[in-house]
Amino acid sequence: MQEHLHSNTRWVRTAFVALSAAGLIGLLAASGCINPEVVETSSSHEGSAAEDSAAASARRLAAQNLKPAIAAPGDVLIAGGVDASNRSIASAEFFNPSSGQFVLTGIMESGRAGISAAPLSPTQVLLAGGFSGVATIKNFSLNLDGKILSSAESFDETTGVFSPTAAMGTPRMGFTATELNNGKVLIAGGLDNHDNILDTAELYDPAARKFVTVANTMSDRRMFQTATLLLSGKVLIAGGANNLAGETTNTADIYDPATNSFTPATFPMDHQRAAHTATLFTSGPAAGKVLIAGGVGGSGFFFKDSSAELYDPASQEFVLLSSFMNEPRSMQTATLLDDGNVLLAGGFSGTVAVTGGLLSGASGLISNSAETFDPSTGDFTCVGGFNTDTLRCNQSMSAARAGHTATLLATGPQPHRVLIAGGIGATDPVAHGKALASAELFNPASGGSFTATAPMSIARALQTATLLR
Repeated sequence: MQEHLHSNTRWVRTAFVALSAAGLIGLLAASGCINPEVVETSSSHEGSAAEDSAAASARRLAAQNLKPAIAAPGDVLIAGGVDASNRSIASAEFFNPSSGQFVLTGIMESGRAGISAAPLSPTQVLLAGGFSGVATIKNFSLNLDGKILSSAESFDETTGVFSPTAAMGTPRMGFTATELNNGKVLIAGGLDNHDNILDTAELYDPAARKFVTVANTMSDRRMFQTATLLLSGKVLIAGGANNLAGETTNTADIYDPATNSFTPATFPMDHQRAAHTATLFTSGPAAGKVLIAGGVGGSGFFFKDSSAELYDPASQEFVLLSSFMNEPRSMQTATLLDDGNVLLAGGFSGTVAVTGGLLSGASGLISNSAETFDPSTGDFTCVGGFNTDTLRCNQSMSAARAGHTATLLATGPQPHRVLIAGGIGATDPVAHGKALASAELFNPASGGSFTATAPMSIARALQTATLLR
């Protein structure tokens, strides 16, 4: 497979990583997981050539005339993403654990795909950045026409309304957003509108309603890294893609809110990783440590990775585990369960080649399996058992998913369960994928099982999911 992305620099910088909103679509198209026909995405009034002023005015008028449904603490806010026709969307909805239903709520000011969200207060959520524009896929080739956003907005669960906030200092996509213990939000890394992978960060102050630049830069440029709030209140920033040649990094940084600055971690990760997961253990034998799992890594060739390692804040060391996941996963979800185990669900199991900054090939499948990690034993166990014929976990989810969301529920008749929603995929993992409206609940009891729940109102992939407090 040697079909290449078109050579315009904007397309190159978005698609080479193949992990961004449109880049993920490109990766899955190249891997045969998305039907390689022409598909177009359109989105917000900001930066979208496809949406004219009349359409934008009509959408705003519709939003004004719609009385949004009001969410409650314990509900899960699902916002933005791309729909089944790969059109970026501004709509939002919430999952009500008591009824098991999704309910549409307010509409964002901008359509956003691949955005990041973080709680601002007990009743508000910050949504920032992301890509807004038009994408076309044909014959395994991806073109983008749009803009990476600097704008941000907040959702108020007491009214169901989105309101604009101050803009970020730099447009970003593929960045991380982390709520700090002081109520501020750390925005780090990502890709800007000038083809730059960023080593900068900024801090959103909800009291002042503005973004402030962090005092210094990270030790490396990062896109699709992870950010984990440690028990100390500091933030571990690890891995990511760091240039347009298709390279990933194993470096890490520690952000200290007391000084508003970064310090390079004493030791790097054992593996280079991007699109991996990071999960903090809050109690038990690994309390304070962080499980880093999966992703893709390499230089010029993104190798699939089934390895995992533990970060110890006391020594700042990353220790590679002797046990591996039962199959490689990237763009999966990782959720700390109430019993102290970690659920790793879905993801892309494949390999991506990058040549001269261009995506030149990908192969693999989207996964409909899941597994759990037990920190007391250090073992990964397939949900539903291991298949000795395929050498993978048995299919246990109702759909194969990548770029989905996973949220541990705290209220309702089924607490302790995990809501898995949307993503790109299909019921059959070898079928061509598209954004899914389906959702399911993971029940950790008796080894774990998945049960389909009511679907979302709109098919979504690369959306955000935030547990409301």
